Amino acid sequence: MRLLAVFEGPQRITAALSILAALSIGCGAVLNPALESARDSYQKARQDPMIVRHAAVALDRAGQALQEADRLWTKENNVIEVKHLAYIVERRVEIARVTAQRRLAADEIQQFRSPRP
Repeated sequence: MRLLAVFEGPQRITAALSILAALSIGCGAVLNPALESARDSYQKARQDPMIVRHAAVALDRAGQALQEADRLWTKENNVIEVKHLAYIVERRVEIARVTAQRRLAADEIQQFRSPRP
């Protein structure tokens, strides 16, 4: 016997919507694609030793923006603000990456300029 076979007319629609609502609630938290992408970029940057060593401050700023985006998503479900903060996280991760590359290049230049014994 089918689940909705016992209902007829408008009751069938109400029952179907109730089942759908229960399933969506039971499936856990809804994911935000922009936030997930930002989280992924941040995690990749945290695993890069060059970024961690040469751009820790910039990476921390990206982490703070990510924490704020997570907070807004879980507490308020604010799609627009979370999307904005996710964009900021992505840009700050990119700033950390470029900062690390620049500092590494500056260190290499300094090594070439230093007098050799």
